[in-house]
Order: sequence, then C-alpha cells, then structure tokens
Amino acid sequence: MLLAAVILVLISIASFIVGLAFLLPFPNGGPTLPGTQLLLNAVLYFVIGVVLAIAGSGLLRMRVWAYGLAVLATLVTLVYVGYTAYQRSNSGEALSLAAILTLGIVGVIFVYLLAASRAFRRPFGTA
Repeated sequence: MLLAAVILVLISIASFIVGLAFLLPFPNGGPTLPGTQLLLNAVLYFVIGVVLAIAGSGLLRMRVWAYGLAVLATLVTLVYVGYTAYQRSNSGEALSLAAILTLGIVGVIFVYLLAASRAFRRPFGTA
C-alpha cells in the first residue's frame, strides 16, 4: 500500500505539471489536449495516494480501520480505472497495455485484501 501511495503521488505530480503545461497559451494554436482532465486526474490520484499512505501505515500496525480504508481506496481505484478503460474502448480506442496491467494489478490487490480480512478481525467480546 505504501509503495502504491508513493507511485500515485508521483503520478499525480507529473499529471499536474503536464496539465498546467497544456493550459498555457501556445503560439500558432498549439495542441488541443485536455489539460483540465489531466488536472482533475492529478487531484484524484493525489487524494487516493494520501488515503493509501494512511491505510498502509495503519496496516503495518494491524489496525482494523486501516483494513477498511485500504479496501475502500482500492475499490475506488478499481472502479475509476475500469470506467476510464470502458469509456476509451467505447470511443473507438484500443485498450492499452497500461490499462490492462493497471486493472490486473489493482484487481489482484483487491482480491488479496479480501482474502486477508481474517487477520484484521477482532476476537469476539473485545472493543
């Protein structure tokens, strides 16, 4: 989780910088790529990265709240990446290798978290 958090924060920083670059005025028209979409992705990736960092530090300490937070953040990431891949495939673009790998890795992490749920259960009768 901590490694994923670091990677997502770095991706969000890069996406933010590139998004700002596309919003700058270019002479001769310049490219028409959606800089605002990159900025929105940067904000989303940063928030998910921070949540994953909090969850990762809690998981290292075997906190019950961290397990729920990790499952929620992983599920949000899986739904977002899946929806983005679905939108791109509907617009006629081929599904990229990066999208397939991302879906696969996040899916495996989600299944692993569900399988590891027993480690985070509290014994009956404890607060």
